[in-house]
Parts: sequence; C-alpha cells; structure tokens
Amino acid sequence: MNQFFEKLELSVKHLKALNDFFANSENYQIPEEQDDLNIYQSNLTALVNDFSGINVFDQLYNQKERQMILADLFEYILLGRGFYAIGTRRQNISNKQDFIKGILHFTNLLMCFESITVNTARRNLLLDFLAERINSIGEENGFRELRNYADEVGMPDSGESKAISSYFDKLLPKTAGGLWHELLVYIFVIRNNIGFILPLLLHQKIYSKDDHLVPPDFLILTKDKRVYGIEVGIKKEIQSGSFSLKTAIPTATIDTINSRNSDRCPICKKWINFCPYVIEKFADFNSDISKVEVRCLTECNKYTREDILTGTCKYSKYSRNRAATLEHTHHNYSDNKHYHYSCVLSNVSEEKKNEIIGAQDTVAIKTHIPYYSGLEELF
Repeated sequence: MNQFFEKLELSVKHLKALNDFFANSENYQIPEEQDDLNIYQSNLTALVNDFSGINVFDQLYNQKERQMILADLFEYILLGRGFYAIGTRRQNISNKQDFIKGILHFTNLLMCFESITVNTARRNLLLDFLAERINSIGEENGFRELRNYADEVGMPDSGESKAISSYFDKLLPKTAGGLWHELLVYIFVIRNNIGFILPLLLHQKIYSKDDHLVPPDFLILTKDKRVYGIEVGIKKEIQSGSFSLKTAIPTATIDTINSRNSDRCPICKKWINFCPYVIEKFADFNSDISKVEVRCLTECNKYTREDILTGTCKYSKYSRNRAATLEHTHHNYSDNKHYHYSCVLSNVSEEKKNEIIGAQDTVAIKTHIPYYSGLEELF
C-alpha cells in the first residue's frame, strides 16, 4: 500500500518543485528575464486570491469533508490512474484479472480499517498516531471527545452522541462500505462484460454555464450503443430521476444492502472479508460463475477441509436456520444471519462446538461471490 502513497507523494513533490523553481528570483539570471519572473509571480498571487475566494484549497483537505476527500484520493489512484495499467500491455485480459484481484484485496483492507468501530483500544492508538503525524488533528473539535469515549462507535445500535459519530466518520474514507461498493460495482461490470464503464465518482457535479447535473456514479455504454447510468446505493431516487429527466439517460440503482458483498458478523461486529478462493475465482474470466453462494467444504481449494471445519480459515461464513431434527443447529446462532464461522465456534460450548464440527454442515458453512442486483436487464 505504501507504494501507492510514495508514488503519489513524488508527484506532489514534483509539482511543488516546479512552482518553487519558477517563483524564485534566483532562477532568473539576467535582467531581461525579470519580466518572466514578474508575470509568473503576479499570476501566482492572482491564482491564490481567486481560488481562496471560492475555497478551492479546502477541497483538498478539511475536517468536514475529509472522508469524501480520502475516498476521492483512493478512487483517483485506482480508477483515475491505476486503471490505465489494464491496457498497457498486449495481454490486457490478464491485466484486467490482476486489477480485479487487487480491488478485492483492497476492499479487504478497507474492511480491516473499520475494525476501529468496535475496537476501542485500536481506535485510540490510531487517533494518537494521526495526531502525531498531522498535528492539527489533535486540535480538531471532536478529537478529545472521541479519544475519551470508551465504547464502540459508528454502529447502527451504538450509543455515542451525534457529534462523536460525526467526527468518527471523518477519520476513514467513506465508512460502512461506501467506497468499496463503488469499486466493486466497477469490477462487477467489467467481469460480467455488460459494456464499457465510465466512472464519474470524482465528478459529483457536471457544469454548464448556467446549470449543473448531479450524475450517477457510473455510465455504461452497452455493446448495442445504448447508455445507462448506474447509481450505487438506494435512497437516491430523486437525484437519479432528475438526471434522467434532464439527459434522457435511464439510470439503474444498485442494491448494496442485500448484496452479500459486505456482511458484518453479529458476534464480533467486524466485516467478513473476501476469501482467497472467491478472489481468484471472480478474477478468472474463464471461470463460469453460475451461482453467488460458495459451499466452502465442497468447493474451496485454498484451505483443507479440516482447516475450514475447525475455524482455522477466518473467511468462512456461518448461516443456518434451526432444524428440529438436526441437533447441531440447536444454538443461538442458528437464526439465518451471517456470522464468521470461527466466531460461532468460539461462542458455543465445547460440546456444541464438537457437534457443529462433526456435522460437517455443507449448507451452513459458506461464503459468497461478489454480486449486485439492479443490472439484470443489462445481462
């Protein structure tokens, strides 16, 4: 991950070096060059005044919108620049497969970031680390309140104040799946060959002289020369409807809530990551995906059957309804929710744990291939 940041930092240093050089009078050696210096410095001063008046510089880093800015930077790295790597060599099918695997691994990293919702000690370590790296953070409104808050934050049923919740949101890029769903939809369209996909994630508004549009997250250009908008997430019907009315471009809404691409384990309350088998299978364009659900015990080739059954694999999910005739399902977690299988084993009695392992329940122990509903008509 640091390779991304180091290269981005080099780009920023290069741009800063250009400005520092041309703004420095020492680099204008003869009197005839004084006009060049004056022109540069006068335009630089005017630029700063113009952009300060409309708060352009605040759009690059500010507390209020920091989670959006951080997400935008990741989207710039991955979809604004990184995606060019897909087509730089002849074997671009292979490049696309590697790109898809990278996005899925990156999604897992974002899920790991969000462990601080329920891990107070780690959250406080992060706050201290950020304040050390960026001095102004320690002085922000909300920092001390969150640092002193001892319970989980950012969960649907957590009890923090609105102010603490709001500040917590500013620490990470688009929490609770906002960023990773956008990235996953991108690779989902590529993987399923629906059409050419144009990300508009960095363009929250599209301007004309006297008006603007609020576009969807993506545009799809289908092979039969039609254009569709894709909005990631529900509750944006008015926004999508306005765009469609102004452009005559129909817009589909993607359901992220029921996608099974991000299940939060009700026991540990952490997100359940994509497993190595799912990442490899989804990124393999020669692999036919006829169903979303993966039966870990019969399909996985990354972990042994014993490793899965005993919970050594930390990716497997457990989802089961209680069955009257199946004793191993008679426990608190047979409620059809999706848990870490390893969490279930750790939270039942030793006797019940052995029953669950011994049952080798191929129905209950599972995971899922990335899938989003809402685009069925385009298939």
